[in-house]
Amino acid sequence: MNDEGKTREELIEELAALRRRLAETGDPAPGRQRSGDGDARTLVFHEYLMENVDEGICVIDEHDRILFVNSPMAKIAGIPKEQHPGIDIFSDRIPDTLKHIKSLYLTAKQNLRDISYDSIPVAAPAGGTAWLSGKLIPFVKNGRFDGMICTVSDVSEHKLAEDALRESEERFRKAFLTSPDSININRLDDGTYVDVNDGFLALTGFTREEVIGKTSVELDIWADPADRRRLVEELKKHGRVTNLEARFLRNDGTTLTGLMSATILMLKGRPHILSVTRNIEEMKRTQDALRDREEKYRGLIENALEGIYQSTPGGRFLSANPALARIYGYDSPEELIGSITDISTQIFENPEDRAEILRIMETEGLLQAYEVQHRRKDGSPVWLSLHSRAVRDEAGRIVHMDGLAVDITERKRAEEALRRREEVLGGIFRATPIGLCIMRDRVFQNANKAWYDVYGYSEAEMIGHTPRMLYDDEEEYRRVGRELYAGLAERGLAMARTKLLRKDGVLRDSILISAPLPSDDEAMHAIIAIRDVTEQIQAMEELQESRRQLRDIIEFLPDATLVVDREGRVIAWNRAIENMTGVKAEEMIGKGDYEYALPFYGFRRPILIDIALHPDREMERQYTATHRVGEILFGEAYTPNLPPGDRHLSATASVLRDSRGEIIAAIECIRDNTERKRMEERLNRAEKMEILGRLAGGVAHDLNNVLGVLTGYSELLAEKLPAGSSMRKYAENILQSSIRGAAIIQDLLTLARRGVAVSEVVNLSRVVFDYLRTPEFEKLKSSHPSVKIWTEPEPEGQLLNIKGSPVHLGKTVMNLVSNAVEAVTGEGEVTIRTENRYLDRPIHGYDEVNKGDYVVLTVSDTGKGISAQDVGKIFDPFYTKKVMGRSGTGLGLTVVWGTVKDHSGYVDVQSEEGKGSTFSVYFPVTRDEPAAGGAKIEMSAYMGRGESILIVDDMQDQREVATSMLKRLGYRVEAVSSGEEAVECLKGRPFDLVVLDMIMDPGMDGFETYQKIIEVRPKQKAIIVSGFSESDRVKKVQESGAGVFVKKPYILEKIGIAVRGELDRE
Repeated sequence: MNDEGKTREELIEELAALRRRLAETGDPAPGRQRSGDGDARTLVFHEYLMENVDEGICVIDEHDRILFVNSPMAKIAGIPKEQHPGIDIFSDRIPDTLKHIKSLYLTAKQNLRDISYDSIPVAAPAGGTAWLSGKLIPFVKNGRFDGMICTVSDVSEHKLAEDALRESEERFRKAFLTSPDSININRLDDGTYVDVNDGFLALTGFTREEVIGKTSVELDIWADPADRRRLVEELKKHGRVTNLEARFLRNDGTTLTGLMSATILMLKGRPHILSVTRNIEEMKRTQDALRDREEKYRGLIENALEGIYQSTPGGRFLSANPALARIYGYDSPEELIGSITDISTQIFENPEDRAEILRIMETEGLLQAYEVQHRRKDGSPVWLSLHSRAVRDEAGRIVHMDGLAVDITERKRAEEALRRREEVLGGIFRATPIGLCIMRDRVFQNANKAWYDVYGYSEAEMIGHTPRMLYDDEEEYRRVGRELYAGLAERGLAMARTKLLRKDGVLRDSILISAPLPSDDEAMHAIIAIRDVTEQIQAMEELQESRRQLRDIIEFLPDATLVVDREGRVIAWNRAIENMTGVKAEEMIGKGDYEYALPFYGFRRPILIDIALHPDREMERQYTATHRVGEILFGEAYTPNLPPGDRHLSATASVLRDSRGEIIAAIECIRDNTERKRMEERLNRAEKMEILGRLAGGVAHDLNNVLGVLTGYSELLAEKLPAGSSMRKYAENILQSSIRGAAIIQDLLTLARRGVAVSEVVNLSRVVFDYLRTPEFEKLKSSHPSVKIWTEPEPEGQLLNIKGSPVHLGKTVMNLVSNAVEAVTGEGEVTIRTENRYLDRPIHGYDEVNKGDYVVLTVSDTGKGISAQDVGKIFDPFYTKKVMGRSGTGLGLTVVWGTVKDHSGYVDVQSEEGKGSTFSVYFPVTRDEPAAGGAKIEMSAYMGRGESILIVDDMQDQREVATSMLKRLGYRVEAVSSGEEAVECLKGRPFDLVVLDMIMDPGMDGFETYQKIIEVRPKQKAIIVSGFSESDRVKKVQESGAGVFVKKPYILEKIGIAVRGELDRE
């Protein structure tokens, strides 16, 4: 066997195999021979080889103990060869040079796999660093660890040679020097990859075989091809590229950001591109995080209230934040740094302070709360509290100082003000005209001149004595003492009223006010002020009597009256203004901040009394009328918040002055002129209508004669002219204009003739449907095709009848619908609705209405709406907002208003600019039957059988209607006017059914009444009726056991079916 021709690795492998075979035979060590054994001879030969190879060899048994090392290994370890056997590889005895193999050994042992290592630096036995390479080969027996052979080579010289070689290569391979990460070489002419390093492969995820011989375009490595074009253009232009940031595509499709540098070099006579790319994804994240952190701390410094700075011992600022610039009066830190070249002379009020600070910094290195006076840019002084630390270089010299400056100017001013105040207080104590004394446990310690003057005693008679001499009664002396000292103990301030005895024997009304003083002992120290109020009490009593008389006068004034003081707080609020606003005096007295405006306007704002106190021409313009005579101000305005809204008030306001002419208060008297205003408006409207009537009556006959001629002849002329001729068109235009003129005359005559000439029972829904079938309506629809018109009539047979003129009512429907359609510009909707409604309270625009059942015609649109200024004028004759040249005479809504008035009805207009308008017309219901018609349900189906019914309704007319209907249906009926009466009635005897009104005022409503009823009659049947829609409260009654809900007004069939159904319900 020729072992000399084998490599070192092959010999080691063979030695390891031999070691395993010997282990299997039970041989304790591979270095021992067995006579006659060929393997043993081979082992001897291999031991000879191991001693003469350059590599160090170490054999370790299965118990981690060293069995054998060769001489090179002993040399590498730095200890004699014979000292190695038996050393545990994990013990502290192992040579330092071999400690590096511990972790590798453990890994190879656990995994039972070979491990190689290369160029590991270790401490050399002779000092310095040695570089080692080697391999660990575990022995495996029956699948278990059975020892290890380790080889170690000292490659220090090789390492040094490699380093020298690498340094040499780096001088010639600039690209590989540039980046330790990704390096690639491409041919310049076609971009083919010639060579790439492992960093390139790790960066891109490609294998070397996938890259070499291909171009970057073929690999699709550029996330943005424009980056490649930029690289090539720069190389061609400048021959190199530095720090080009680009996005690259990895083999797995992900992207990364790289920082690329490249240059052109010649290889084998051909130009190539040497590129070095560094993955800067993590760097960019780190930079972003660092930038965020820097921004955070910069923000803290920039926004700090304290001045933060760095300064040099030489007297210049290196940096400063905005707060420091503001402290010194500079616009910016840059201006401060550029302007201050010598801190000592430019900002220190006393340069010696600067020298002292430098001394402290030099000796201690830290400055804390050093108070010093500096100068601002404008020369004004500023006090600062300085905190600073010294930053030194390696030699211990101060490089700069980091500092914090707190502006304590205000604190210094406060301290100075306190000192001055103490001086002033001492002067006040001595010079004040009010008697002051200092007591210790109720013994005089000091007193001012005024104290002695008030009571005529000398200092010797008072100091060291108690004030008993000032009281003519022992009990009064003790009472005052108890009150004063108890108040001091409990509240820190005390006051007592008493009569004190002067030295001349005269008793004077006095007020004693006491406050505690700090002390160093347990005694009670106090300062006491005394006021002789004898004359003030007499004057106050007279003033109170005068005020009482004034309050009585204000209280009983018929006009609503309030008085405010100079600060705008209410000091008087009489009964009339309580009645007007509903706000009691006790709720308003003492209130300010325009609280008194809330009942009138719903929000806080100045009113006339404020303008009297503080004249304001702009505020005066908000009133409908104002007039000033001297200090008296008159004004009129509408107040939206007083019920029922838009109340018109007139007021008079004036300031009140004291005897010296100083303004002390202001008074305002308010009168409700709403009814007077409305009467004026009605009178104006009536006068207009009267004038219009005279005009119509005077000219209608003659105008109709003229229009008759125009109409007749234009129609005849049109018939004789050929169709399509321009002359015939002229004639037809004359005919249409004449017809429109006749309609206007008819509107004038309608307004002139008040009252309804023809009165018959009418169903308003039929009037609406009749209009919807007219040519006028069809023409209206065709001229406004984008407007959708909807009808929502009361269900068939349920709309009550009204009494009136079908013609006038039809005209009303036509005018309301026409106005609504024409109010819509572009696309929109118009809704026509008829319904029954019960009114028991005024609607908008009316102080009162006749309670009862009404039929309501509502026409709403989604047009542009009507402004608040125009709503009050829309029913005036000839008033129109339509553009000149468009249809409309301004009489349509005037005709509506006149017709509604003639039918004893009401009109409610709700409009908001930009959202549309709703016109609701109320016509009183008639119980008369129309000339023809019949019920769809036989009356016998809901006739009564003599059952007893109790009707509960607060309205007499409603009770009478319901009683008549139910009696007609064969029921025994009784009626009461309140819930309380109903409960008492049911206590006396039962009823088969209760018809219960939901809304009753005053007293219990339907829900409360039914709760009381079922306490008396737990199974009492009932139905609920109301003029309002079904509410949550109605549902609560039904949940308690009541039956169906019937909406007013009463209709025989509807109420009959409901009653019969509830009676028959199990």
